[in-house]
Amino acid sequence: MNPAIATTNRMLVIGAVHLDDIAQPDCPLVPEASNPVTWTQRIGGVAANAACAAARILNTPTNNQVEIVAAVGDDAIALQLKQALHTAGVGTRLFEFPGAHTGRYTAIMTNDGELHIGLADVSLAERLGESNDHKIAELDAYHAVLVDANLSESYLRTIATQTNQLDVLLTAMSVSPIKSLRLLGIAKQIDVLFCNRREALFMNPQLPASASLSELADGLCQAGFTQLVLTDGGSPLLVQDKIQRVRLNVPDVESTQNVNGAGDALAGASFAAWSNGMNLVQAVQEVGLAQAAMVVKGDHTALQINSAVSQ
Repeated sequence: MNPAIATTNRMLVIGAVHLDDIAQPDCPLVPEASNPVTWTQRIGGVAANAACAAARILNTPTNNQVEIVAAVGDDAIALQLKQALHTAGVGTRLFEFPGAHTGRYTAIMTNDGELHIGLADVSLAERLGESNDHKIAELDAYHAVLVDANLSESYLRTIATQTNQLDVLLTAMSVSPIKSLRLLGIAKQIDVLFCNRREALFMNPQLPASASLSELADGLCQAGFTQLVLTDGGSPLLVQDKIQRVRLNVPDVESTQNVNGAGDALAGASFAAWSNGMNLVQAVQEVGLAQAAMVVKGDHTALQINSAVSQ
């Protein structure tokens, strides 16, 4: 647990848990040709990555503070992911859908660790909340809830209504440009939004692609969001709380291993610190950015299932 965090409150993360297939080439990719890569399989999903980062911040040797609710299939991958989450100190309530395959995300990286293209089959997350069989525990058992926009729009509305009625903190991660639109209808009920430039542009279609982060933040505030963390790759990010708007530099990383999951770690760790007493700017600057940098450097690698080299 981070020594700067004085108290620990239980938090719940709801969203996507799936298998990550990651292809890492040793040299620049050549289009329309065979490229030698190393494949690894790891626990993945926006919610899973955020929950693992939060657990690193809040958990003590004798007390785990973070739980996750997610949808999985009835296959061996689901069991592997559950075991990986437990190893990471995250409590699980994984709802199994008979006959369904657990979600998968394939990331083709560049040789310098940046994402070349990501391919996501995570639609199973959208089925959470579709029946009484998938109801989560009473939300008043938690101090804060973190959701990702992989969830269906109707389920996001249900969670937002419940958390607001119970005075439970609600934070959201926008996931992707198209899925970010699912959050607009509950903007006023979200305590903190985590999104990147591309997602913010999608939620501000009236703005040009060259819009500054400040212009994008203005648009998000007009849409109803009151506090937000807006990232822009390796450029300085913007934090807007109820009092101030601050730009923070992203730490320089000498050797980039893999950016996959860094934004999720930023959100999960920042949310954990903020919901336990830090102001939002401090939580991002002192906790969230450090966790994201560790992911990029390879210091926090999700549990690896297997790896192989292919030509």
